[in-house]
Amino acid sequence: MSKRDYIQEIIAKQSRLHRRGTRMDLFTRRVHPLVEGFRSITAMDKSVSFRDEWLKYGAIGYIACIEGYFRLLIADLINCGDPFLSRVTELKDIKFNTEAVVAIHKRKVSIGEFVAHLLPINGVSDVNSHLSALAGHNFLDMYLSQPCSRQNPKSVGEVFPKEIGMVEKLFKLRHLYAHELATKEKVPVKEINSLVGSAAMFVWYTEKLAVNKLLTPGYPLKKTS
Repeated sequence: MSKRDYIQEIIAKQSRLHRRGTRMDLFTRRVHPLVEGFRSITAMDKSVSFRDEWLKYGAIGYIACIEGYFRLLIADLINCGDPFLSRVTELKDIKFNTEAVVAIHKRKVSIGEFVAHLLPINGVSDVNSHLSALAGHNFLDMYLSQPCSRQNPKSVGEVFPKEIGMVEKLFKLRHLYAHELATKEKVPVKEINSLVGSAAMFVWYTEKLAVNKLLTPGYPLKKTS
């Protein structure tokens, strides 16, 4: 079996991504037509033979968007420098070979892009593990404790107590639809609509946390006890 060339994988991935726009711009660029397509297929008559099969790709596509967003966020945090850069050593299973070091030195790829490319993102627990290591605090604790808005000071966890579980369910559906035939499995259309809504909030409130806290000058350099 030939050895994977991570650097070329990253460069190829970069070539398939628009270079302009923020990580949220790129996320919404893919999500909006995905949601529009899901709604259009949902509106089809249930007798249409391919309707349920194509509805499965709503879950698959939306998780692809979530994964892409979090990889961009992880890369951006690390590329911002300390305290995030210094905490890369706390991420599990990240190893730099000589080829990677040379490529980073030559600026073919950034250290953030390299690390983000290697990290597994197969569920909320992976997201929490990676961002907690980089932030120096438990990510989900910070996420759930932030206020919903200026108008509503209640925490995200209070107002949306089931959100994280619903995002995890969407990850599980993606895994089922992408890796199993599951020919007897019925597509829970209404549930997927709710799961996608929770996933959209997950990204939106994560971005709010990143901008308002993690990437704010003066963010704590040391872990709290």
